[in-house]
Amino acid sequence: MKKFIRIALILAVIALFAGCSSAEITKIDDLKASKVGVQNASVGESLIREMLKDSQDNILVYEDVAALIEALKVGQVDAVVMDESPARFFTANEQAIKILPETLYSSYYGIAVKKGNQELLKSVNKALVEIKEEGTLAAIISKYIHVEEPDPAAIDFNLGAKNGKLWVGCAAAFPPYEVRTIKGFSGIDVELCAAVAKKLDKELIMVDYRFEVLPEALETGRIDMICSALVMTEERAAVMDFSDPYDADQQVVLIPAK
Repeated sequence: MKKFIRIALILAVIALFAGCSSAEITKIDDLKASKVGVQNASVGESLIREMLKDSQDNILVYEDVAALIEALKVGQVDAVVMDESPARFFTANEQAIKILPETLYSSYYGIAVKKGNQELLKSVNKALVEIKEEGTLAAIISKYIHVEEPDPAAIDFNLGAKNGKLWVGCAAAFPPYEVRTIKGFSGIDVELCAAVAKKLDKELIMVDYRFEVLPEALETGRIDMICSALVMTEERAAVMDFSDPYDADQQVVLIPAK
């Protein structure tokens, strides 16, 4: 019996490594012959599905960026496509991975409100202008680049504000933009929304959803805004209204650091 168990384990290990890919990637075009990991419902997924339209089986979809990084480290995928800021966050702490020098796509982040909600959109844009001019936004971005574990308790959610609550949806597994721990929410987007809520004299309420659920939550009124490193695209602008951009980013490719 023990012999059979050992054989079964050996066969399982062989099967595992046989399923792992080992394509060498030195440029974007190499992705066409590689297994590529992407986050569900992300811009990266859209870009890769277009690039690999004749080989969709080579695209592996994950729910969050932490799972993407783990898939790359253990060899489930040859490369991962994600936004530049979280990519730099992970490569700063993981020597086993690196960013491909060639950029896949340039993009901008915006805050989304329900289509037609011009009153809220105008208020958010006015707040963003002030937050940028005061240097608050630059300070927030700098903080989350240089501080490994900011304290969620230090963020002012403007509790008890006289103008009610501002419900904001995010997918809180996307450092450095939004993270949720037992201590609460933190990240660039969280602190930015706290600053916006302060300008509107509203209490900030952050709600954690899966990324692909956020548009539905906005449309059905469960949240007032989406602020979740949301790339402004024509497709999304057809079903929601975007604020002015608050940050620029690029879609980059992560590969093993061989």
